[in-house]
Amino acid sequence: MRTRHVPVLIRLVAVLGVLSAGVSGCRLTSGHTPAMRRLSLPASPASVLVIITNPDSSLAMGALAIGSARPGERLLILSEQDGAVLASSQAPASPNMQVNGPPTALPAHPTSFQKARYAQAAGQYQKTVLDDMASLRIQQHEELATWAKSVVASADTKAILQSAQSASIGADLGSAASDLFSLRQTGLGYETGTVIAIMGVDDATAGFAPTLPSGLRSSSVVVDNFPGNTDEQAAWQSSLEQGGAARVVLLTSVTEDQLVPVVQQGLDGAVTDTLTSVLFALGQYKLQAAALPQMRRLLYLFTVRYPGATVTINGYTDNLPASGGNLRLSRLRAQEVEDWLIAHGVAAARLQAFGYGDTDPVAPNTADGQPLNRRVVVVIDPATTAEAG
Repeated sequence: MRTRHVPVLIRLVAVLGVLSAGVSGCRLTSGHTPAMRRLSLPASPASVLVIITNPDSSLAMGALAIGSARPGERLLILSEQDGAVLASSQAPASPNMQVNGPPTALPAHPTSFQKARYAQAAGQYQKTVLDDMASLRIQQHEELATWAKSVVASADTKAILQSAQSASIGADLGSAASDLFSLRQTGLGYETGTVIAIMGVDDATAGFAPTLPSGLRSSSVVVDNFPGNTDEQAAWQSSLEQGGAARVVLLTSVTEDQLVPVVQQGLDGAVTDTLTSVLFALGQYKLQAAALPQMRRLLYLFTVRYPGATVTINGYTDNLPASGGNLRLSRLRAQEVEDWLIAHGVAAARLQAFGYGDTDPVAPNTADGQPLNRRVVVVIDPATTAEAG
C-alpha cells in the first residue's frame, strides 16, 4: 500500500513546486524594487544681482533680494554713499532628493493583468514625482528666502556704520564693475544674467546721468523709484544705453511694483527688442502699415528662435495728455501688438502686456523726440516657458 502512495506524493510535490515557482516568478515581475534615482528641480541660468542702495531703501531692497533670489545667484549689495561692499554671498544650490525610479518595464508579451498592474504603478509613480517636485519647490523657496533675509540683514548692519557722504552713482557703478571683475577672476561672477539695481536715487542725483563702465557692458540696469522728470529720465536712458547696457528700465512711483519681475527677466538673460518701426500717431494705438515688417520679424523670433519662451510687451507714450490718460493709452498700444501676435498663431499664454505711460522716455519730450517715445518694447524671456493649458 505504501509503495502505491509514493508516486502520488511525488506528483503532488512536483505540482506544488511548479505553482510556487510560477507565483515567485510573478512576484519578481510585479514586485521588483525599482532602482533609486535623484530628483532635482530645473537648473537656473548663472546670474549676478548687484544692488546699490542706501538705508532708506532697506525694505525695498529686502523685497527685491527675496523676490528675485534663485539657486546659485551671486548677490552683491553696495552702499550708495561710497560704493563699499555691504554684503556679498552666493545663494544655495537647488535642493534634491532620492526617490524610487519608474516601475519596471513590461515584458515583450504582457498579459492583460500585467498591463493593468503596470498602468496602476505608472500612474502612482507620476503622482509621487509631482508631489515630490512640489515639496522641492517649497523647500527651495524657504531656503532662498532664509538666505536672502540673512544677506540683507548683514547689509543693513553695515549700512548703519557707514559714514554719511555725498552719493555718486557714477562712482558706485565703477565700484560695481571693479567688484564684478574680482568675482570673475575667482570664478564666482558670470558674463550673462547680470543686473544692476539702483535704489534710493534722490532729486539731486537724478540730474546727473551716470555713464556705464566698460566692466558692466551687457548688464541690465534697473532704477527703482526714479524721482526725475522726463528729460532726466531720457538722459539716464540714453547715457546708460550708449555705455552698452543690455537693457535700461527706469521705474517711477507709478510703476515700481514691476521691480521684481523686471529684475528677474534680466537675471534670466532676457532679450529686449525695441520696435523702432512700431511707432504710433499722437494719441493713437492702432498699428500702422510701416510696422508690419518688424511685426513679422517678431513673429519669426517667437516661433523659430525662441519657441515656447514667454514674452512681455511694454507700451509707452510721450508726455502729452491723452484721452483717458497715458497709462491707458500705453496699455492699449501693448495690447494691440499682443492681439496681432495672437491672431498670427502665438499662444496667448506666452504673452503679457503692460502699459508704462510716459515713463522711460528714449528721447527728450520735444517736438522731435515725442514721436520716438510713442513706442512698444518687447522682452523675450528664453529661461521661462509658458505652461500648457
